[in-house]
Amino acid sequence: MRAGILTVLIAMGLLTACTPTRQDYDALVTLLQGSARARNEAVKECVRGFDGKTTRNFGLLTNTSDKDAARVGCNRFVAAIASGRATYDDVVDIKRHRPTPKLIKIFQGR
Repeated sequence: MRAGILTVLIAMGLLTACTPTRQDYDALVTLLQGSARARNEAVKECVRGFDGKTTRNFGLLTNTSDKDAARVGCNRFVAAIASGRATYDDVVDIKRHRPTPKLIKIFQGR
């Protein structure tokens, strides 16, 4: 049980902290693919990392209200990671604040 909690905490750190290693990313993908609870926790942790300006920008990007923007954007990104649509390089681009057309489409739900 403790190992599962530790794994989830590591996965949450990948979504909010510095750029993960490829091995950490691969572990996160495996975790998210196998656990709806881990996906939900990843979304919650992702949402906690938003401030007012980021939320407003995500509202524009996701075409949602500012109130729902963080949750919607995080849901879309976590789902993209779990499905394999978002790659390790996409996560690196997010961490370095380098939007790409692919990432924009993911956040727009396309």
